[in-house]
Amino acid sequence: MVLTQEEIDGCREAFLAFDKDRSGTIDVWELRQVLEAMGQVPTEEELFQMISEVDDNMSGSIDFGEFLKVVESQKRRAENFDDENDMIDAFVACGGKADKTGHVKRETLVKIIKKDFGLRIDIEELINKIDTDGSGEIEFEEFKILLSS
Repeated sequence: MVLTQEEIDGCREAFLAFDKDRSGTIDVWELRQVLEAMGQVPTEEELFQMISEVDDNMSGSIDFGEFLKVVESQKRRAENFDDENDMIDAFVACGGKADKTGHVKRETLVKIIKKDFGLRIDIEELINKIDTDGSGEIEFEEFKILLSS
């Protein structure tokens, strides 16, 4: 995941703001403040993991280049988490289970798409393409493919 120039500029401002002693590095506690200022809420474990993943010189703190790696990694995790949770929420709303088991019935999807939402897409054709086992029931992995189509 590549950061945009605007994101990199924002990271530089945040990095400089939290590098209180102007040492060119920030420690784990300063990292928490930076990420929270950017709207992220990492756990203690995630913070130490982030530093260990990018602390090339094993100093226990990170420089700006290492910091950019942390932000990219955290952004990727946040995006994956949100997408996965949204998929699970939609799966459950259509009849599946929160642990990704169960299924959504073909009839349920057709009703939701055509009647509830009034969409004119050929949902039957999409279901036929993704229902690889031909069960007429959409399992979680098939459901994810359907929503990504």
